[in-house]
Amino acid sequence: MDENPYAAPQTDLVGAQAPHELPDWSPGLLNLLGWLCLISALGSVAVLVFIFLGDFIGIHSASLVADWLGLAVMLLGSYLSLRLKGFAEARFAATGLAWPTWLVILAGVVSQVMMMLVDDAAMARLGWQLGAYLGLMVGYGAVVIWLAVRLLKVQNVYPPFRVMAWLLLVGGVMMATVLLVLVSLLPLLGSSIAMALVFFRGARDMAGRA
Repeated sequence: MDENPYAAPQTDLVGAQAPHELPDWSPGLLNLLGWLCLISALGSVAVLVFIFLGDFIGIHSASLVADWLGLAVMLLGSYLSLRLKGFAEARFAATGLAWPTWLVILAGVVSQVMMMLVDDAAMARLGWQLGAYLGLMVGYGAVVIWLAVRLLKVQNVYPPFRVMAWLLLVGGVMMATVLLVLVSLLPLLGSSIAMALVFFRGARDMAGRA
């Protein structure tokens, strides 16, 4: 008799070997999101250039371009943050990202609108405008830190995902100090590039499992 009644059942581990199904995602979509992240990072650099031309060189039209380009970059970044939240929830079973993601988006949009509506002279002297802006930066930094901490708690992620979370944490801490707001742009810019790598890695992962 060939069968051994005491042997462990020889069954295929279908659940362990099956590819992770992401019905709402595709390699093409993830690659597109990755490129949009790089466009967002490039747009942020362009905003800084126009701010320099407007505030330090004195070209008025450059300041207007910086305002509207900054708003466009902020809206694009908000969209990408929501897509990252959805991908992290679908791919890594992330939890607790909704509130910090939406608060980061709200703080970013409000700060951008405030910079567009309040003139530089009002921001240069002590007053409620300056106080409101500084308070907003502290709150903005705090919610970025919250989001970064939630991202760091996500398990079994891609290496760029972890790098992105740490860069967000560093940028949020710098922003919350107010004194390092300008310096905080560097790690936050790096987090956009790391986010692009997350989407590109996800696209390769899905393409390899297809």
